[in-house]
Parts: sequence; structure tokens; C-alpha cells
Amino acid sequence: MVDRHQQLAQKVVEAFRARLSEDARQQISQTALDELALMIREALSEELESAAASVEELARTLRANIDKPELGL
Repeated sequence: MVDRHQQLAQKVVEAFRARLSEDARQQISQTALDELALMIREALSEELESAAASVEELARTLRANIDKPELGL
């Protein structure tokens, strides 16, 4: 998943860079673009972690509501 986040972050950074004027591109360093990609990857990871927590909570709720008949054996 990390590779996917890295690829998505790079696509966003490249799209951002393509929208800039040539003058603006000259003023933004590669280090700044790398930092932007890192921030994007971190945001993606946080969202994925939040989604995973939501799914886990849903699974706990579903398990708690399962009707477990007692067979009385």
C-alpha cells in the first residue's frame, strides 16, 4: 500500500507542478516538491487508518449483534 501511496502522491505533485507557470516552477525546489509528496502520503495513510478503524468498529458492532442461540447441550 505504501508504494500505491507513493505513486498517488507523485501523480498529485506532478499534476500540481504542471499547473504552475514556468516562473513558479523555477522557484519551487525539488526538496519542496518532495516534502509535498511526503505530506500527501501521510494524509493518505491517515485516511486509510481512519477507514480501517471504522471497518473494525463496524465488525465489532456486527459481531455484538449476532444472535447466538443456546443449544442447551
